[in-house]
Parts: sequence; structure tokens; C-alpha cells
Amino acid sequence: MDKRDKNRSERPRQESKSYEYGKSIKKEDETVEKEKPSLALSGNLAKDTNLVNGVVVKYNEPPEARKPRRRWRLYCFKGETELPFYQIHRQSAYLFGRDRLVADIPVDHPSCSKQHAVFQYRLVEYKRKDDTTGRTVKPYIIDLGSTNGTFVNNQQIEAQRYFELREKDAIKFGFSSREYILLHEESKNDLEDLDYDSYDEADNEEKKEESESSTIKKEKKSEVENDEINLKKYKSKKKHKKSRSSSSEPSSSESDDDRDRKRKKKR
Repeated sequence: MDKRDKNRSERPRQESKSYEYGKSIKKEDETVEKEKPSLALSGNLAKDTNLVNGVVVKYNEPPEARKPRRRWRLYCFKGETELPFYQIHRQSAYLFGRDRLVADIPVDHPSCSKQHAVFQYRLVEYKRKDDTTGRTVKPYIIDLGSTNGTFVNNQQIEAQRYFELREKDAIKFGFSSREYILLHEESKNDLEDLDYDSYDEADNEEKKEESESSTIKKEKKSEVENDEINLKKYKSKKKHKKSRSSSSEPSSSESDDDRDRKRKKKR
């Protein structure tokens, strides 16, 4: 080998340098970190646990879900015709929708969603008259983000929020003409007496106030009439007494005169 080759082999290898604008910069070793395994939930397990007949249900019951003691019923009407009613006291929740694989109460109108709304019983606290707290199971409804909404007493409720229901409330889904009326076994059986145009509680309160005011007015009128009658009777009695006293006075005077005359004659 030549001397030149020996010198080249003996020389230490110089580090590669990059020149930028006349400055020499050493290239740093680029270390690529390996991707660590992700332990976050992907949602696949939740889908498997919330499957019903192979369909993923959008709704999960809350921890305060309870079965009711009272036997609630949903009476269904389509116009003026009454359809078979639903007994809704055997479960803590009932799903309304077009998907019959999932829905507890199917709603077949095309304006309704596959999973439209849920009727849910919840254990909630309330205040008694003596300011103590108690617990009771109340019915609620929640719209599951349907396209055409859920209506209670002809007013659309907010989606994804629980709305408390009361006896004789009317429920509608989408543009369906079917109307579901909430009653229980202790409710009146006379469904014909229900005024479907006055489900609003404010209207009912106004009607109560009007009826109460009318009864109060009638009572006041009767009291005034009785007072007038009593006054008339009292006046008539007074007049009668005066007339009797005036008629009795001259008779007494005549009797005294006669007595005096008789005494004079005897003398």
C-alpha cells in the first residue's frame, strides 16, 4: 500500500458538518420516540354492553331509575278514535321509536326517529308541608335528539333533558296525529270528560280562580239578600207594635172616664 493510503486509513473520520450561511452546524441525532400503548376507552366496549337485538341504544338509564308503585297507563287516541292503551308500570323506562327491534312502544309515523324519546321513572326528593324531605317516584320524558321533536301539551320540549310529566298530560311525537294521555288506575274512568284543549295548568288554574270568584260572588249576593229580608221583617214588626200600642191607648182612656162617671152617679 502507498503511504497516502495508509495516512487516509489512519485519519479519524470527521463528523459530517452542514454549512448554513457560512456557519458550520453539527447535525443532532434525531431520536424518534416509539408510540406508547393507549389505555383510553375506545367506546367499543360501551357499544357491546348497550346492544339490544344487535342495535346500539342511544340511551342509558340514570342511577335514580326506579319502578313505580302506582300503575300508570298511556291512553292512545288517533283523532276521535280510542286505540288500545299501554300499561307502563312494569319497567323503569320505555323507549319510543320506529325501530321495532329496540322500541318498547313503537311509533310508526315517518316523521318520528328510530329512537325518538324515552319515558323514564326517577326517584326524586320533595318537600312535605312540615318542611321535611321525602322521596317519591315520578314520571319523566326525555327527547333523544329526534329530528322533529317531542311535544307535551302541544309545546315542544328541549332535547336531551328530562321533563316532568303529570296526570292528564298529552304527549305527541313528530308530526304524528296520535296523542298519548298519561293516567293511572286511580284516575277517573270518564275519558270523555277530559277537555283536550285545556291541558295547560295555567288555564286550569285560571278556571279554578274564576269558579271560586263566581261562588264567592254568589255567596255575597245571598248574604246581602238575607240581610235585606231581615231588615224588612224587623221594620214590619216595629210598625205592627206601634199600631197595637196606638189602638190600645184610647180604649184605656175611655174606660177611665166611664169609671169616673159611675163614681159620680153613685155619690
